Amino acid sequence: MTIAQMNWGRMRYAPDDPRLAEFMDSLESVYRKAEAHPGFIWRMPDEEAASQLAALGYDDRFSATVSVWRSVEDLRDYTFGPDHGSFFERRAEWFEDIDEPRLVIWEVEETARPSFKDAFDRLELLKTGGASGEAYAW
Repeated sequence: MTIAQMNWGRMRYAPDDPRLAEFMDSLESVYRKAEAHPGFIWRMPDEEAASQLAALGYDDRFSATVSVWRSVEDLRDYTFGPDHGSFFERRAEWFEDIDEPRLVIWEVEETARPSFKDAFDRLELLKTGGASGEAYAW
């Protein structure tokens, strides 16, 4: 079954802070590698993501991605694989500690293009009701 996912975090510093330079400079490459993964279907473009997040009241230290994948296994393969895994392992350098889910996954049609509102609604389901067919994590 095709899935959508949102992952999010609050960066420790402003995007233009030198302590985030390595992370910020890697984003385009990391996204390109995701888009080349055989399980990848779609990712919300950066400009649209920034616009939607701002409309929901999030500032520029809030970082999030919404994407659609062929399967949870494909998403897991990319997330923990060599193209992304080394950055994932270093997330504590760049992102604040948050005591709630940073990832939410839900089933969608292959043609779905979820908004951040959709994703935050699913995250709320996960936070308040736990994992279910409507919203889950790893």
